[in-house]
Amino acid sequence: MKKAITTILKIVLPLGIGVYLTWYFISRLSDTELENLENAFFQADYSYMFFGLILLLLSHMSRAYRWKYMLQPLGYHPTFWKMYHSVMIGYLINLTIPRSGEVARAGYYAKYEKGASFNKVFGTIIVERVVDLLMLGIVMLTTVYLQKDVEAFHAIKDSGKSGSSFPQWIYFVVGGVVIAGIVVVFLVEKIKQKIKELFKGIFEGIKTIIQLKQRVPYILHTLFIWACYLGMIWVCSFTLPETSNLSIAAVFAAFTVGGIAISATPGGLGLYPFMVGEVLGVLYGIENPGSFSMLAWSFLTAFTILLGLVSLFVLPFIGGKPNPKIEKEIHEQTC
Repeated sequence: MKKAITTILKIVLPLGIGVYLTWYFISRLSDTELENLENAFFQADYSYMFFGLILLLLSHMSRAYRWKYMLQPLGYHPTFWKMYHSVMIGYLINLTIPRSGEVARAGYYAKYEKGASFNKVFGTIIVERVVDLLMLGIVMLTTVYLQKDVEAFHAIKDSGKSGSSFPQWIYFVVGGVVIAGIVVVFLVEKIKQKIKELFKGIFEGIKTIIQLKQRVPYILHTLFIWACYLGMIWVCSFTLPETSNLSIAAVFAAFTVGGIAISATPGGLGLYPFMVGEVLGVLYGIENPGSFSMLAWSFLTAFTILLGLVSLFVLPFIGGKPNPKIEKEIHEQTC
């Protein structure tokens, strides 16, 4: 019963916050802006959106292929499609519980890879996230540098204000959840023991970064993945006339805040359109920026859901006989 309640809360709380932010975003729009949003969906040039979706798919495929460089030192001989479908299932699960996709991805791969250890596989994903964090840091520094000539950016920075009326209560909710989680970990011995075992396996996975034999291909795939992310925003911007002349600085800014939003709520639900719209409107004076941010988020998210559902259906057919022990580990980690 407790596990069921915990699982429900893990899904309902982040989705609830996301739905609220979606309502908050839409409720702030004037009648004219709402009309513009509706018109944007009917008048957009979707050929550019199609190319954006192709870049998104290529980034996912490159991420899946790059993963093999981390798995091979562990003695696994992964096939591309098994890695790809595991990656896409992870993205799909992330749309329900933020960051739970990493657990699901490791679990689904280990479930269909003979002799695989969930914790070791999960360790390789932890390394991947560290690399992603490093790349995000580089992109953020580049973004700040590119804003050097944007007057609105300096006005906001000097005033110490964000330029938006983002609801303050969310910070208290997030802080409370983090504190409660830390308290539970220290007080419940069973959970503490699980975490120790998890970190032991993760350490084995992390060591693979030292054992990488193909560092250059790994780095090239990493650069390609992030180039696709930025290119995706740039290509999609041509969908609407208002954003068809975005500068490289605006593309970097939109991508940076969009990435933060996706990390904070399930798939950026509510937060992505809000933050990207605010940045493009406040810093660059784009008219009706919410139309572009909502349009881009809707299509990219729908495409990710479609690919994830296909992978969820296909993987059991190509993966072979599942490992029941791994299934139990997945259940324990996600509940």
